[in-house]
Amino acid sequence: MNVRDHLNNCSGIWRPEPPAPLAALGRLSREAGITLPQTYLELLAISNGGEGDLAIEPGWVALWPAESVLELNQQYELASFVPGLFGIGSNGGGELIALDARDGVPFPVVCLPFIPLNFADALVVASSFDEFVPLIGASVGATPPADLA
Repeated sequence: MNVRDHLNNCSGIWRPEPPAPLAALGRLSREAGITLPQTYLELLAISNGGEGDLAIEPGWVALWPAESVLELNQQYELASFVPGLFGIGSNGGGELIALDARDGVPFPVVCLPFIPLNFADALVVASSFDEFVPLIGASVGATPPADLA
């Protein structure tokens, strides 16, 4: 999968940020408590966060910058309320977007309300971060490319 090509050729809205500093990516990788998907780290190396269309509900994604991910996971007390979920962003409103590390790799990408944080409310957005990337920058209902290789 070529993350850069996909982000540069989105069919919908994608508002990238400048690349993440290498030090921030290193800290995030070391301190996340899980082995983060390589594709997620590649995305942050290209666009340190960003927001835009998402081709599946919740319809919008706002990815957190690498420097904020660990702190936001702590502030939202994800380890206490939903252990095994690792927050990576939101829908720009009241819903968390997270990696679900409870059952091992690949980690599904899930979406659930911030209030209350409850596993029962989590909806699977993609079965892995690799499957999540093609949904970024495409409006709801759009067919993402079958292969980004």
